[in-house]
Amino acid sequence: MIKLLFIGAPGSGKGTQAKFLKKYNLYQISPGEIIRKSKDKRVIKYRKESEKGEFLPNRLIFEILKKEINKLPKKANGYILDGAVRTIEQAEYVKKYNLVNEVVFYKIKKKTAIKRILSRKDGRNDDNPKIIKKRFFEYKNKTKPVLKFLRKNFPFYKISAEGTPKEINKETIKRLKLK
Repeated sequence: MIKLLFIGAPGSGKGTQAKFLKKYNLYQISPGEIIRKSKDKRVIKYRKESEKGEFLPNRLIFEILKKEINKLPKKANGYILDGAVRTIEQAEYVKKYNLVNEVVFYKIKKKTAIKRILSRKDGRNDDNPKIIKKRFFEYKNKTKPVLKFLRKNFPFYKISAEGTPKEINKETIKRLKLK
């Protein structure tokens, strides 16, 4: 089973690339999306934190990952964890439970990422300048250190996210050797 982790700064295109790979029968697991759409009262109470650009408790992320992986259809070739690992504890969790076998890091300049985020049309509450600043602060302080751990523990592919989504997708497919 293919078990991918897509990681990168806000606006680096992790979710877009995960959606492109659906044609390979890979299922996207995005805790952020799940929290934004959930009707579960236990999850809804954390939505406000997420909308403020704050990271959610590890135990909630672990619960979401476990639940979503267990729901995968038998026909699935695998899954993509999209923005699911943002802290060292989460990285250690995916390693301990063998939830990832390859990591794709989408490298993007902050300026490009902010421009992308502000041009999105999906109405996310966390896509405003004040919250974007907070999201980048959290990314720099909590997620960037995770990259070293991931690089050391998994096959790790660094892909420039500066191009068009199709160019980035072509490089992702090439690096992951998907056919």
